[in-house]
Amino acid sequence: MVLMPLGLVNAVKQSMANHRKHRGYRTQKVIAEYLKQWWAYADTAGAGRQGEDILNIPTVSIEVKARSDFQPLAWIKQAEANSNQKLPLVIMRCNGQGEDVGEYLAFIRVKDLMPILHQAAPTDKPIKCNQCGYWTFEGKDCTTCQSMNTNA
Repeated sequence: MVLMPLGLVNAVKQSMANHRKHRGYRTQKVIAEYLKQWWAYADTAGAGRQGEDILNIPTVSIEVKARSDFQPLAWIKQAEANSNQKLPLVIMRCNGQGEDVGEYLAFIRVKDLMPILHQAAPTDKPIKCNQCGYWTFEGKDCTTCQSMNTNA
């Protein structure tokens, strides 16, 4: 067994903590940049601020997590506490994920999700889009194809 001096152990722990904080701040930044496709003024709240992690998103309050542990109930409660009557949403970057925000996970409570889905779905019949392969609903234009065409 190799013993390390206490000072070196503390320095390693501090370095790991700083890396985790930096990863969290960077995750907020890439999410804010990604959301600018829909909300031009989306911005990160920055380090150490209380409240929403992503600013200038109307009707949605976003809590960002870039963690290895998984505490969804605590995170959604935190998002709700910070929501100020907005829809609380958690966006999570899992370990091993790069900076492709479209691959991150997002979650909300089912009671909040169902009215949104019901309003977005004019029929009960989901179909795959012939162009991009993503899911849409019969009789409704594919929102994925629409966003790709307007951002081209």
